[in-house]
Amino acid sequence: MLRLQPGRVVADVGAGSGLLTVHLARAVSPGGRVVATDIDGAALSSLGARVAAAGLEPLVESRQVKPTDPGLEPGRYDAILLAQVDQYLEDRVAWLAAARPALARGGRLVIANRLHHRSAALAAAQAAGLTLVEESRDIPGQFVAVFEVKP
Repeated sequence: MLRLQPGRVVADVGAGSGLLTVHLARAVSPGGRVVATDIDGAALSSLGARVAAAGLEPLVESRQVKPTDPGLEPGRYDAILLAQVDQYLEDRVAWLAAARPALARGGRLVIANRLHHRSAALAAAQAAGLTLVEESRDIPGQFVAVFEVKP
């Protein structure tokens, strides 16, 4: 659903210790890049160790960010992934609206979370100017929603 392939640039928001970061880096290799963000510096240290152990250091940049600032450059990202993290955003609409300009043309913002967070996530994304283009509920109790910016 992320449409990852070699050469793509993806942001792993709330990356924590990097469990998904490693998989994302493998998916965009060679030539791609993963920017793994988190508000917790200690978690990013664990992420660095995990990435190093996997031999993926050249593909991954870890970045400590503020809770209200995505910390992502405009127009750069083919995909922005928020996995099990959007419910922690103090103001989902404001954060998603701030992240939206970071998407490259045709880029996708993907929210994956438990079903009980779905309504709030979808409403926030719509309020932030994102359009739902695809959704999956293949994992019991979970949803994956894919958004794009429509002109």
